[in-house]
Amino acid sequence: MQSSSVILVDIGNTSTHVAVSRAGNFLLTKHLFSNARNVGTVRRLIKYYASRFRIDGAILCSVVPGFDRVWISELKRSVSGKVLQVSHALNLGIKIDYPKPSAIGADRLANATAAVEKYGAPVIVADFGTALTFDIVSPTCAYVGGIIVPGPVFFTDYLAEKTALLPRLPLPAVRKAMLAKSKQTAIGKDTKQAMLIGMRLGYIGMVKEIVSCLKKEKGLKKARLCATGGYAGIVLSGSGLGFNIDPLLTMRGISRIYRLNS
Repeated sequence: MQSSSVILVDIGNTSTHVAVSRAGNFLLTKHLFSNARNVGTVRRLIKYYASRFRIDGAILCSVVPGFDRVWISELKRSVSGKVLQVSHALNLGIKIDYPKPSAIGADRLANATAAVEKYGAPVIVADFGTALTFDIVSPTCAYVGGIIVPGPVFFTDYLAEKTALLPRLPLPAVRKAMLAKSKQTAIGKDTKQAMLIGMRLGYIGMVKEIVSCLKKEKGLKKARLCATGGYAGIVLSGSGLGFNIDPLLTMRGISRIYRLNS
């Protein structure tokens, strides 16, 4: 029996990831800027997948509501099976213990779903993207809330935007500084170095304090830690925090949600 092929669309604030899920694999993953949302661009991308696979369904996970209509409309035009959108109203494989479930970001629901499937509960999920989010699933397998802070690049971008003399640091320099934690001095000898050291020490210090506080919450002392997002490996390298890093965690969650609801 041929495995079904499902289009997965993950729309973030900065970038959109699209792939086909088939037999547990993610095929032909594409990355584009989230503002590439015009009908022509979306239609061509969907046709690209439809020409290579027999598409049996699709699911959209979006944190940018203004982009949803185009994607949903074009997916329905090209996909004969179900077209779903991730929300708290679907079967997620976990319970929701949260005052206003509709306010939970779709990507955070997908991350929690995938984390529980892979690591069990309790689990703490960190997503290092445009924002850094922490999401918590309790020992009773219930999503109970989380923490949101600015993503890594915002720290240096903010200094450049709000001051007259501090420069905007190029991303490669930030990446290099974050990955060289054990080799660099803690005292900056020029403005750029001082900013990079502040980023390196301050950001990982914030992450460690958040994890420490979460672990003190009831039932979370032995919670597993997992992380995803483009900056996860950079920030957590050498941190000693014991995170399991999975770049495909969100996609795994989106795929699982489709399976649970199809």
